[in-house]
Amino acid sequence: MIIEKKPEILDYISKISDINDLNLSLSDMFLDIINNDEIASKKEIEVLAKTYNLSEKEVLLSKIIEYWGIDADEEDNDEIIKQFIDPAIKEADIKEFINNPYYKTIKVEKVKEGNMSLVLDHYRPYEIFAYDDIKVSKDYHEISSLAFFKEEFPFIALNEKKVTWMSITPNEIKTMEKAIKEANGNVIVFGLGLGYFPFMISLKESVKSITIIEKDEKIISLFEKNLLPQFPYKEKIIIQKKDAFEVIKSTLNYNYAFVDLWHTAEDGIETYLTFKRNEDNSPYITFSYWLETSFYALLRRAFISLILEQLDSYKEKHYQQAETVFDKLVNHYYYQTKNLRVSSVKQLEDLLSDTTLLDLAL
Repeated sequence: MIIEKKPEILDYISKISDINDLNLSLSDMFLDIINNDEIASKKEIEVLAKTYNLSEKEVLLSKIIEYWGIDADEEDNDEIIKQFIDPAIKEADIKEFINNPYYKTIKVEKVKEGNMSLVLDHYRPYEIFAYDDIKVSKDYHEISSLAFFKEEFPFIALNEKKVTWMSITPNEIKTMEKAIKEANGNVIVFGLGLGYFPFMISLKESVKSITIIEKDEKIISLFEKNLLPQFPYKEKIIIQKKDAFEVIKSTLNYNYAFVDLWHTAEDGIETYLTFKRNEDNSPYITFSYWLETSFYALLRRAFISLILEQLDSYKEKHYQQAETVFDKLVNHYYYQTKNLRVSSVKQLEDLLSDTTLLDLAL
């Protein structure tokens, strides 16, 4: 990529670089407080709230700022707290999730099969957890979504070797709302998990059948023995023990497809791109992907990294090896734009759009 060093282009790149740096810093900071038990106890938060006539959220936020070692009196920090940290953290309505149809219907007792255990886990009062997918503003600020409950919240989890592998938390519930609303007719679901998405869409009269593609026999067994029998419309469910990567290569006769084969955008980006490349095999299906906004944000981060490296005169030799998935993305974008000349801010804006980022990645 050849970037013309016009003042307006350099100013624009400086701006998006600063935003990207802030996004990365905030992302790391938020990850540091998720499920962190060192920030403050329920008793401490409630005593401080009563003593200083503050809301519990105000106290929790101040404890988080203190934990991070941020000087809130510094003007720049105060602006970041007001614009990006405070709005990212909310008190969630526990009733919304306790009254969720899945939670009202599905009950579990601890079940162990081999090194896997189906258990009831919980969030502590005031424990920070991921709430919804990120949102991205027009100027590329990534707006995170975290939350807490004032009370203990139980949730179903599947542990492997005592490490949580799958769970039905508010994050899964919130990030699947749109796809649940859209699903109709005959639906194919890639990835079984604990069956939350199939359960919710099975309640819809407009959904006639749900075919689930899952290759892990242990997951299928746990689900069929302990969860599926509790589904009120279990007759809609068809489980096929198959490899999702093989299935997507064929022409599929369904109305709607939901793909959830990853834990995070970072570990799922290659799978996501593989599925996007194969969508044309089944042109009449509406495809939906869990955490898709996060995938676009990751692609944008990679492309901004490439822009900055090209300004620093990186050569082709720098793009011939990759240690991480992120490196692979940067390298791929380099070869896709190797002969491109960027002569305007508008060109850069177009390159950073969701559509162009995905087209180049594919």
